[in-house]
Amino acid sequence: MGHQSKDCRKPKNFQKKHAQAHITEVDEVSDGVADIDLYAVILKCNMVGNFKEWWVDTSATRHICANKNMFVSYVSISNGEQLFMGDSFTSKVKGQGKVILKMTSGKELTLNNVLHVPDIRKNLVSGSLLSKNGFKLVFVSDKFVLSENEMYIGKGYLRWSV
Repeated sequence: MGHQSKDCRKPKNFQKKHAQAHITEVDEVSDGVADIDLYAVILKCNMVGNFKEWWVDTSATRHICANKNMFVSYVSISNGEQLFMGDSFTSKVKGQGKVILKMTSGKELTLNNVLHVPDIRKNLVSGSLLSKNGFKLVFVSDKFVLSENEMYIGKGYLRWSV
């Protein structure tokens, strides 16, 4: 499972980039008002997502859920544990528990030790954890098929090129 570095969507210099600002010099001033071009850089955009959708992420090390109502069992965490997000920000882990996903096949997939992180925009199923727990994920033709002991569990589809 996984991918080769040449196919990685994360740029090679991902960790090397630092925040930068572009400075524009004023060439001329007329009537006391400078003619300048103004540029804005957005560091973070918080969009409302569909908190019932789940995304399989083969690089995620934990299952993560934003919606506390999806947990069938739950324990609050107050030890200050944080999750390092892909956008270089951190978010507080509020709890941990069990989530049961209902697959389109009618079968259920039980995820244990799921982290509750309200700030995450997409619920994540860790592909590597599924694999370590005996599940088989096959990615082919813009979809993935999930099975356990050669028994079909469910499938998912490529969405927005991810």
